[in-house]
Amino acid sequence: MTDRHNTIISLSTTDWEQRMTAALREHHIRLTQPRRAIIHWIACQPHVFSTEALAAALAPPPTRVSRATAYRMVDYLREQGWLTRIRTERGLYAYARTIPGHHHHAICLRCGTTLLIDGCAILDELNVLLARQGFRVQHHLLELTGLCWRCQAYEQ
Repeated sequence: MTDRHNTIISLSTTDWEQRMTAALREHHIRLTQPRRAIIHWIACQPHVFSTEALAAALAPPPTRVSRATAYRMVDYLREQGWLTRIRTERGLYAYARTIPGHHHHAICLRCGTTLLIDGCAILDELNVLLARQGFRVQHHLLELTGLCWRCQAYEQ
């Protein structure tokens, strides 16, 4: 948490897919056809998605990705920091693309658009307030929910 600047990280489809593929190669993980299909499908998702939606989309020919492979790959990507798990308003879990490292998320409740916020400067004031009460923060996770600009415009 040495970087005290707050910035929004832009994560294009191509950028995420290329970074993810390079990371798999770096870790000597085979890029099988099912894994490539899963990575590409996730990269193309502009919003949050469920593992069930991923499995259903890639089950038919020509990809024929098994449900077990889809679930294992999502678990692996989450463990490695390439996906973040988000609890939806209905209490279910969905996933959004991210990159490894410490980030915060702003998530649209309607469409699932997710913004990655890099930096922790925004939490400085809260840490000062808590320290006054004798509380020392050891770890934090900030997830903001609301409506993106597109969904706000749609409401009007």
